[in-house]
Amino acid sequence: MLKGIAFFAAALTVAAQAQSPGAVQPLYVLEDSYLKWRLLPTEQQYASIDGRHLKEYVNDQTAISRRYRDSGHQFWGRIIGTEADAENAQWLLENFRKIGLSDVREQSFNLPPQWIPQSWSIAASSGGKTLELQSAQPTYLTEATPAEGLDLEAVDVDLATEGDLAGRDLRGKAVFFYSTDFMSRHSTISQGAIKRIGDRGAAAIFVTLMIPGNLKFQFYPVGSKVPTFALGQQDGLAMRELIGQARGHEQPHVKIRLDIKMVPNLKTATIWGSLPGTTDENIFIVAHRDGWFEGSNDNGTGVATMLGLAEYFAKVPKEQRRRTIYFLGTSGHHDNAAMSGRWLADHQETFAKTALLINSEHTAAGTLVSYNGVIRKANMPTPVTWYVGGSSRLEQITVQAYENFGVATYAEPERRPGGEMGRYFQYAPSLQVIDTGLYWHSDHETSDIIPAPGLAAITRAYAKIINDVNAVDLKDLQRPETAEAAR
Repeated sequence: MLKGIAFFAAALTVAAQAQSPGAVQPLYVLEDSYLKWRLLPTEQQYASIDGRHLKEYVNDQTAISRRYRDSGHQFWGRIIGTEADAENAQWLLENFRKIGLSDVREQSFNLPPQWIPQSWSIAASSGGKTLELQSAQPTYLTEATPAEGLDLEAVDVDLATEGDLAGRDLRGKAVFFYSTDFMSRHSTISQGAIKRIGDRGAAAIFVTLMIPGNLKFQFYPVGSKVPTFALGQQDGLAMRELIGQARGHEQPHVKIRLDIKMVPNLKTATIWGSLPGTTDENIFIVAHRDGWFEGSNDNGTGVATMLGLAEYFAKVPKEQRRRTIYFLGTSGHHDNAAMSGRWLADHQETFAKTALLINSEHTAAGTLVSYNGVIRKANMPTPVTWYVGGSSRLEQITVQAYENFGVATYAEPERRPGGEMGRYFQYAPSLQVIDTGLYWHSDHETSDIIPAPGLAAITRAYAKIINDVNAVDLKDLQRPETAEAAR
């Protein structure tokens, strides 16, 4: 048997070489090789949820982002309040109508002035050499430079630990540090390194995230009072080399220009649709529409999963739907305003008869591993963090569904959910999975890292959870304290 397999593999390699002399071709295409979970005989009804079809929704959304970028925007994605946001809203409205949802509508919001970088450039020079830092990306809500820009001495502080910073004079300088805190895009990166550097008087801060390649990363607000940027590993190490080679001579200087406008009078919207049920109780499925860069996983997959659930339950006759299902494409997740989330948090009466709230966010990405200086892709979805808040019965239903459909999770659930429903999860029995990986919030978060079987798995699991929940009374799904208060 083993000899037969070896012979077959060798034959494939020879065939590939024959097609392209001198080059060894891969034995398979990653997209076709992702591991697939076989459905149990009792769960064949979920086979209609097709991951390849759902991935087309992801591709549609990433195309919207690229169109916005290609129209001349250096800060790009499905950015709230922009024409990319408006295009995405219309796309979702059209899909809700095509699926056959009821009461499809747009709930508009006026936005506060929006932080939108217009352009930026970073160039370092030393000993006649000039280095353009192409991967530099301003952290969200960072300060602009004066119109004439900044010209600062550049210093390297290694990992920016207390030991690295001891005795260093950082006043008025551009400070570069390096982080292996791969999963952070927050102010907490490297246990507060940005604050430590800022407290010592830096005039600009650059964090190199040590993920192989030269990725552009979009950080959340980091609380810095000076222009602050993320760098890809390639640029960061080149900068480190430039500073190191100048040791004992004149230090390199960095010229920084960052033009930011706080743009007023913009609008965004939550997109609503529903499938009526036979009682006055309901289920909410929410997925935020916005995203940085192509945003294939954050949140292209979440929106695709929501649409997959809408398609599945639209085929169920109304008389068989115990509860009305509301589908919400929410807005403001990435703009520090959280318009949809704030509205829902302010209208908690919306959830008075809610049996289940699902936050559909970052629902599937392929496994990526940093190995010997390169990123390697595996043919399986990455494990996801997960949260479930409600009765023990809801917990059992959720865990069983993930097991049945092969949704890989971390061993322990989160104590409270982050993400889109973080402001209002406590008002109803709620759950979510969220994937974050090496390419999260970066320009490498493209559709090619999204496994169709992973999309199918979580969407099928959510569909089963909804079906199983519909066989349980509301009081038996609620958190113990909520159910007790209702008695």
